[in-house]
Amino acid sequence: MKMKKVLVTMLAALSFASICSAADTSAKSVVPTAEQVAAAQAAAEKSKIATAATAEKEKQAFFKHVEGKTIAVSYDSGFKFNIDYPEVGVLRWTPTTGLSLAPSDNEQYEVAEVGKDIYQINWIEQKGIVISQVINFKTHKVFAYMTWNKEGERGNRASIFHRGTFTIHEANK
Repeated sequence: MKMKKVLVTMLAALSFASICSAADTSAKSVVPTAEQVAAAQAAAEKSKIATAATAEKEKQAFFKHVEGKTIAVSYDSGFKFNIDYPEVGVLRWTPTTGLSLAPSDNEQYEVAEVGKDIYQINWIEQKGIVISQVINFKTHKVFAYMTWNKEGERGNRASIFHRGTFTIHEANK
């Protein structure tokens, strides 16, 4: 909840800054009117609501593709996973080879539609591994970028980029 308040405050400040930049620049200081502050806050709140509504629509659209299904992903790096989506906003990945950076788990994900039937899915695993995956339901191609903590690497993070394909199966019940 604090993050949402920070976001609203930041958006209000940006809106206020744009209002002030449009004001007479010859004035030494600009003091916003109550109406200007209220307008900036209203704009920020409207933006936040619109963004949340879009995100929810995209999550629902993505879930229609994966509900009751298992996505069997095979990356050219040798990593292979089955990914199930038990509910909107939750995925469970399971390695199907010996290659894995962490044990299987349920993860909260965020998703954005980046093209017709193309989605970017992002999640942070309990062990701190961050995955950003792009999945194309037309071509059955998948791309993923994984990064994790590793001393001595640039920014103390290691990473790997995966390219691969996937198949869709009815989920094991």
